[in-house]
Amino acid sequence: MYSVILAGGVGERFWPLSRRQRPKQLLDLTGDGTMISLTVNRARTVSKPEEVFVVTLASQRDAVIEAIGATIPEENIIGEPVGRNTAPSIGLAGVILRQRFGDVPFLVLPADHLVDGGERYQAAVDAAGAYVSGHDSLLTFGITPTRPETGYGYIQSGAPLAGDGGAEVLEAESFHEKPSAERARKFVASGAHLWNSGMFCWRTDTILKAIRDYVPDLYAVLDDIGRAVGTGRFETVLKSRYPDAPAASIDYAVMEKADNVVVVRGDFYWNDVGGWESIRDVYESDEAGNVMVGKHVLVGSTNNTVFSPERTVGLVGLDDVVVVDAGDAILVCARDKVQQVKEIVEILKKQGNDGLL
Repeated sequence: MYSVILAGGVGERFWPLSRRQRPKQLLDLTGDGTMISLTVNRARTVSKPEEVFVVTLASQRDAVIEAIGATIPEENIIGEPVGRNTAPSIGLAGVILRQRFGDVPFLVLPADHLVDGGERYQAAVDAAGAYVSGHDSLLTFGITPTRPETGYGYIQSGAPLAGDGGAEVLEAESFHEKPSAERARKFVASGAHLWNSGMFCWRTDTILKAIRDYVPDLYAVLDDIGRAVGTGRFETVLKSRYPDAPAASIDYAVMEKADNVVVVRGDFYWNDVGGWESIRDVYESDEAGNVMVGKHVLVGSTNNTVFSPERTVGLVGLDDVVVVDAGDAILVCARDKVQQVKEIVEILKKQGNDGLL
């Protein structure tokens, strides 16, 4: 099984810790290593080191190499000239894998998610690989929801197609964007709706055919790049053609349009760590509901989230706030407003304050 790790994002919701040259996937948010190093280690449980590939921005490639060391071959770290979202990234990996190895199945794994790679994960990956090897299907992983979460998209599953007790492969009937609280409760109660994990599995020929059918402009770019794989022209063609690729997510460009989508039900722990509020799922809270990473002093404060590995933070009489100390910048915001952290980044861009970006 080949594994492709997508590591091209910036992670603006994790400002001020996340920056252009130190994006979310290069942060150590758990104390166990950078997000991408954890993902590479998990990929290596199902793929040989030489079968693991990383797609990242060319400007971040050196930082990625430093973060993961010699765990996979350096030539397997592919640098995109520009960011174009997940559909071009996956397509780029697809043409490279197909030219080098043929019509092989491969996993697609975001670099910045936390996943329990234990037995249940292994069973889901095994079921996915076995299914796509014999079917021209686009397979996505759906996570059994543990709460009516409004911050995730959902997949409505249908009839079972395969499974021997380890993990089920089901028809994927429809995709749903992030729901309201009431709709999320209905989704969970139905038992048929799964969290959309952003993880996939398919053969190279299957995903490239889907891109050709649904995003022909992207396929034309990928076809030119694919013809240059393994030649001395590859880097030149990549730099000249890749910027012409239309920017689009794989969900929007392909998955929501295709009629050959299936889903594996995953009962393993998964967390997309979408913003500072997600840290509360990683660390235990104290008796007052505070989640504190680093040194701190609290007086009459409850249900706060503080991330300050280097400096001591003191809170007095504060409830439901997030405090993040990045050394050269500090974030303080209400816990229910953490999704608006991206607005600070946009303001800094308009101000031309590149030192904080």
